[in-house]
Amino acid sequence: MSLPDSATPTPAIHQPLTIDVRGRRTERWLGALAVLALAIAARLLDLSPLAAAVLFFSACSLVVAGLWRQGWLGGAHRLTGVRWLSDGSWMLTDAGLVNLPAALSPQSRVGSRWLWLRWHIEAGGPRRRSMLLLQGDVEDGDLRRLGVRLRLESVCRQPLRARVLGA
Repeated sequence: MSLPDSATPTPAIHQPLTIDVRGRRTERWLGALAVLALAIAARLLDLSPLAAAVLFFSACSLVVAGLWRQGWLGGAHRLTGVRWLSDGSWMLTDAGLVNLPAALSPQSRVGSRWLWLRWHIEAGGPRRRSMLLLQGDVEDGDLRRLGVRLRLESVCRQPLRARVLGA
């Protein structure tokens, strides 16, 4: 029997989880790799030098603009903080210190050493945001904790029959 004034501990799965994601560099490396791949592709095509240059600069401007808009290359839309609230919703913070309420997309993926997170933003900025987290981008404990909670959350959302049948 517990006393009326005693505190009931909150299970770890329901406690808010806050992660500082300012130090992630994988997205910048992938952006630079995409531009390098465009440069190589433009050289491999059988085009005149002028046509190859026009193709390279137009393709690069599209890729860089898309990555910049998502915040992968910096700017005001770059995500700096991620908070998973106890009610299951998400609060994202961008470089302009604007808090964005979001819902995690089912298109998110969890690996043993990486997380691919996609959110639907309810208002302001790009409607969909994505983030790739690898070891070294955030604290190892944070990456592991978030991965475990995401796996537990996905198992808990499956219907009981699917869990029993292994579907």
